[in-house]
Amino acid sequence: MVTVVSHAGIANRIKNLLSAMVQYKDVSTLHDTMSFIFPSLKKVDEVEKEYPEDWRLYVASDEEKHIPDYKTIDLLYERTPKYFVKKYLDIIHKLKINSEIIQYVSEFTDAWDDMVGVHIRSWYCPKKVFHSNEIFEKQIDKLPKDKKFFFCSDNSDVQQYFLDKYGDRVVTYERQIFNDPRLAESGHHDDIQLTTDAFIELLILSKCATIIGTYASSFDELAWWMSGCKSKVIIPTPINCDKELEDFNNLIYVKK
Repeated sequence: MVTVVSHAGIANRIKNLLSAMVQYKDVSTLHDTMSFIFPSLKKVDEVEKEYPEDWRLYVASDEEKHIPDYKTIDLLYERTPKYFVKKYLDIIHKLKINSEIIQYVSEFTDAWDDMVGVHIRSWYCPKKVFHSNEIFEKQIDKLPKDKKFFFCSDNSDVQQYFLDKYGDRVVTYERQIFNDPRLAESGHHDDIQLTTDAFIELLILSKCATIIGTYASSFDELAWWMSGCKSKVIIPTPINCDKELEDFNNLIYVKK
């Protein structure tokens, strides 16, 4: 048995879990939060074999031939090779979600038809240079003037800005939200309620026909995977950070 010990945010924790599940038959977790969200995932107190913490989805060396144009498969969305889409969707289907969460999300999204989801990550690390409300406003303003959209963010100030501007067009999941993104999206803590709320929000986002997401965010990436890779994804390009954008593109996408 291998144990996933990742202390990252909810999306990267699950990516780490999926990577372990494609390699090992028996996978456990160190976190009560993960075993609550996924009840069939065994919670252990002592770790015999630790799975390495990594935000990237696992690609074996003999699978690299399936990604000739990119360094790996992270954050590729519709560009993800079909080989890996099938491989990881098969694993996702084995990851059974708490039935109460499934029921709540189903009821929340029951009347939705062609819903648009907007997710804004404001960051708390050097990637905060990628954040600006403006690039999301431009995308929202392309929608019909009366069209509602689901909105989620890691920052209460950002959320309030969009609530003030777009009013009752904004649909939100009622949860505790902070103006410190380190406390949001289960960022590096083990509070079961906060982490479960973050996952519920992610799962609701996955029910949107279109996701307007944040550049470099695993939250949107995992929502796309949870949609069965069916959601259309729009990632607005960050502005006024050309050097940082080039560096990140080289880190993630450019194949050496």
